[in-house]
Amino acid sequence: MEIRRLGPNDGAALEAAVRAFRGFERRPNPAFLAEGRGFAYVASDGDTVVGFAWGLTVAQPDGGQLLLLAGLQVAEAVRSTKVGKQLLDAFAEDGRAAGLTRMWMLSDAGHRAARLLYDGAPDPGSITIDTPWWVLG
Repeated sequence: MEIRRLGPNDGAALEAAVRAFRGFERRPNPAFLAEGRGFAYVASDGDTVVGFAWGLTVAQPDGGQLLLLAGLQVAEAVRSTKVGKQLLDAFAEDGRAAGLTRMWMLSDAGHRAARLLYDGAPDPGSITIDTPWWVLG
C-alpha cells in the first residue's frame, strides 16, 4: 500500500481518485493542486486507487490559517487495513510541516466509519494540531 501526496503535476492521479470515489462526470480542476492551498492524497495498491483524502488551508479572521480535511474515502474492501488512518496521519503531518496548528475534519451526519476514525485521531492535548470533528447534516 502506498500513500502519496499529490503535487501540481499529478492531475491524472487526482482525476483517477476523484472518479473512483466521487463519481464526478466533470474533470477535476488542476488549479486545486497548483495554487498551493490544496492538499490531496491517494492510497494505491499497485495501479488501483483504494483511498483518497483532500482538503485545503483556510484563512482565519485573526490572520492565521487552519487545515480543513474536507473529504476522505476508502474502498470498502480495504477499510480494515487502516488506510483511512494512514491518509489522516499523512494529512496532519504535512499540515504540521507547513506550520499549521489547527485542523478541522468534516463528516456527514451518522457516518459511523468517519466517527470511529476521527475518535481514534491523536489527542489534541498531546500534539500541536487540534483534531476536532464536526458533524454536518
